[in-house]
Amino acid sequence: TNVLTRLPSFHGLKSLKLLALVASMALVELPPFDSLHKLERLIIVIAPLLDSLPDLSPIYDLKTFVTMDRGTWCCNGFLGKCDLQNPMCGIHPVWGVPAATCLPINRTEKIASRGTLDTITKFSMSVCGGMHFLADHQPPPIEETMASCDGILYRQCELPGSPAAICYNARFMGIACTASTYPIEMRRRQIAQGVGDPCDPEYEAWLGCK
Repeated sequence: TNVLTRLPSFHGLKSLKLLALVASMALVELPPFDSLHKLERLIIVIAPLLDSLPDLSPIYDLKTFVTMDRGTWCCNGFLGKCDLQNPMCGIHPVWGVPAATCLPINRTEKIASRGTLDTITKFSMSVCGGMHFLADHQPPPIEETMASCDGILYRQCELPGSPAAICYNARFMGIACTASTYPIEMRRRQIAQGVGDPCDPEYEAWLGCK
């Protein structure tokens, strides 16, 4: 995914219901969605060089559309207005991807169709959202970050320079200390709402467990 700039054609994939693109660091363009009539879920996560989207009109009944992390198409003029002050178009704080530029005003391609704009509006709460920052980045576990957790999930731990850290097994890896705010907030909400694994007050009192 770090070297693939384009994907093969989607032609003929008439029964495809889920399309998830994750950590496509070099992807600059998506093929047309002309055959994806039955697509129900579209997920694009970490595709920092993607500066436009195909026409979404052929998708009849999209139920979920989620984009996470940088998407320059959100602010480079593809949707209408170019706003280079938007963090989505700046130098990426984690991946170091260069700042984006505005698409040419007089361009004849990379123009969002009415169907695409309507879809973006429909899913405005789940697209073009927040950036991925260093405080949220979860690197692979190492001996030191795993040792401080001693295999105990959701235990509070310490990382230099971080106000809070939690023992967590991101992406099914080993339980290790991370300063990411996502698992901390997730577990707090689980405890508050009484969902997920039962909490252990010995280790999770700091998250609201009683």
